[in-house]
Amino acid sequence: MDISRARGRYGHEHAAARQPDVSAQLPDAAAVLARAAGENFPVAARVLPRDLRRHLMALYGYFRLVDYAGDEAPGNRESLLEFLEADLAHAYRGTPRIPLLRALAPTVQECGIPQDVLVRLIEANRQDQHVRRYRTFAELVRYCELSANPVGESVLHVFGCARPDLVSLSDRVCTALQVLEHCQDVLEDLRQDRVYLPEADLAHFGCSLDELGTYPAPLRWRRLIRFQVARAERLLDSGAPLIGRLPGLARLSVAGYVAGGRATAQAFAGAGYDPISVHLSPAKTRTAGEWARLLLTGGAW
Repeated sequence: MDISRARGRYGHEHAAARQPDVSAQLPDAAAVLARAAGENFPVAARVLPRDLRRHLMALYGYFRLVDYAGDEAPGNRESLLEFLEADLAHAYRGTPRIPLLRALAPTVQECGIPQDVLVRLIEANRQDQHVRRYRTFAELVRYCELSANPVGESVLHVFGCARPDLVSLSDRVCTALQVLEHCQDVLEDLRQDRVYLPEADLAHFGCSLDELGTYPAPLRWRRLIRFQVARAERLLDSGAPLIGRLPGLARLSVAGYVAGGRATAQAFAGAGYDPISVHLSPAKTRTAGEWARLLLTGGAW
């Protein structure tokens, strides 16, 4: 994926002028933000000061909007993603048209979030329109560099902690969380003809996509999922020391994300690594316990 091409695109004034008005394909801002209560991203925001909450919710709205454009929107999703990218450029100039990007504009200015960080999320969804399979785990990790890692980097900017060494640790955490989500959503993704489990691993464990309708999941599938979850746990543990390097409120927030990842891995173990028969969701008590332990240990395992 040529990211430099994407970065050059939003700099052309005439490109935005050519974008069709496809805003009718976008959901209402209130409907997007209403989903926050059931998702992990803003969970820590409930205990943060108002300004930090506002910034995190503005980012959440943008992330969800981009995901909707790439995964759920009717019509031409690529045109919608182009429209979003053009309006993101307007947000950096303080003149966006889309309500959720109007909410984002003060955040990117006040927190100094680089434009290319947020463009990468659009690139990930643009890639989803064409790339349906990943041959190796390395290829999947490169996809996560677009689809997941910018989320953590943006959060670090909100807290004024986006140093390169901290971003590197954050990238490991975000990639791990994305891999866990892929394991959770394997059947849902397949319904959109997308497979985020590496083909090399499918072949190694002798797994066929035709078996995904089998209940319970065949043993070979559960072995594959266990292998992927273990990979994610190693990544998560290698990035967890980030928590100990962050100041108070940033530490509190980031620890919540890592705790959710560890609790999700434990939910997989409790379900026998079968994401087909069971709706996998981390227990709130387990997440809270992991959160407390991470805050006490600074992420050390």
